[in-house]
Amino acid sequence: MDIAPDHEALARELGIFDARFCQYVESGVLLCSACRAMFPIVDGLPILLCYTTPMHSLFRERHSDRDLSPYAAYRFLEGEPASGERAVMDSFSKEWLDYDYDGVIWEMSYHDHELRFLKEVGSTISDRETRRFLEVGCGLGITTYLAHKNSGADAVGLDLSLAVWKAGRHYRSNPFLHFVEASVFALPFAPESFDLVYSRGVLHHTISTEKAFESIAPLCRRGGTVYLWVYGVGSIKETVFRRLVYGLERVVRPVLSAAPNSLPARVFLTAMGSGYVAFNRLRRMVNPAIQPLNLARGIHAARDRFTPRYAHRHEVEEVTGWFTDAGFDCLQVVDWRVMPPADHDDFRRNVGVRGKLGSVRNFER
Repeated sequence: MDIAPDHEALARELGIFDARFCQYVESGVLLCSACRAMFPIVDGLPILLCYTTPMHSLFRERHSDRDLSPYAAYRFLEGEPASGERAVMDSFSKEWLDYDYDGVIWEMSYHDHELRFLKEVGSTISDRETRRFLEVGCGLGITTYLAHKNSGADAVGLDLSLAVWKAGRHYRSNPFLHFVEASVFALPFAPESFDLVYSRGVLHHTISTEKAFESIAPLCRRGGTVYLWVYGVGSIKETVFRRLVYGLERVVRPVLSAAPNSLPARVFLTAMGSGYVAFNRLRRMVNPAIQPLNLARGIHAARDRFTPRYAHRHEVEEVTGWFTDAGFDCLQVVDWRVMPPADHDDFRRNVGVRGKLGSVRNFER
């Protein structure tokens, strides 16, 4: 694979440039000799799950004419996913595979998205010791890309949904960006593998936000940083209108999460998407920095709100307690006022915390 001159120059500067640096694995398998497990690589994406998915079937179909006898001793794992995980995978795969790289994500431009990311992680991103970055729940990989762009770090994006497949295809020419499909409850990395671990708007969609945090925290090296952003209680309690919408969400979510792509679901989401577009127009009259929603983006926003199986909300004190229990100190609750104006309202209602891992860590409670 041809790589850009600046990528080659960085690789040479880091002392990692060799003949294999330009290789790209389009399709293949990863083998674990200890457990005799086999993990497929599909369109450059390693699928590191402990259970099979339609992508495993696609891999078998594509290689039905190949002699796989050398791997007869290995098998795809047939374990059970965490509770509700398949529903989460299906819901977010549909949500993000329909999204385009069009310069706007949610109601923010990519430029504002980058400014927000830099404020979230602070000076950590420019620290010369930040050479390994992990985003848990990377979606389309935009923030994973921004992490590399602003630090030169090797950046890994992990997601349960097939959005990560789309990210891998989009950024395939960048050898410093790596994408994998995996579960937050069975992470395929050794402890202390990363200098900066980042997760935004994801862990609250698992069966337990706290357990998910306890799973990612050990991946941070001593002296490294973890940043976590999750839904806060302000997103449902701040106004009467938000309380009413949350009431509707509690009624609709169990139904839609069971069949997020059914005809009734699509009709409901289209109607709600139209409401999101109208509400967006009103908000832009007050804050012109907010990007306009078209109907497709409105439906995307409605799907994100009403179809995930889980959407927990948390208090600031609860989240900082998780960090403290895991051995993090120098905690900072990121102030919404430092964010780009387009994100002020959303950030103010929710919770963003970063912490540095001290010399003593405690992941057993």
